[in-house]
Amino acid sequence: QLERCQKALSTFLEEKRSKFPRFYFIGDDDLLEILGQSKTPAVIQAHLKKLFQSIFAVDFSEDVKTIVAFRSLEGERVQLLEPVTVGDTVEDWLKELAENMVKTLEKCLQD
Repeated sequence: QLERCQKALSTFLEEKRSKFPRFYFIGDDDLLEILGQSKTPAVIQAHLKKLFQSIFAVDFSEDVKTIVAFRSLEGERVQLLEPVTVGDTVEDWLKELAENMVKTLEKCLQD
């Protein structure tokens, strides 16, 4: 029965990783913490540097429902062109964050 549970957990984690490939960069324990605490910004904040190179933190709106900017370890702050709504499905909004970060940086480099 334990083997069945472990297999089901592995299948579940693999499904999440296939939806957001950056999850392959973190271990099972970290991924379980992210998935279990997806509505707690502080938990996600702690794992961002493992998921995104050179990203130290993100800035949330006052109501903590959207991400409005991201920051580097050196303190550089980049305002997102479009805020990212933090929803129930963490892999979806992290994917949207990654896409919006790329768009924002492309725009910054063009200016």
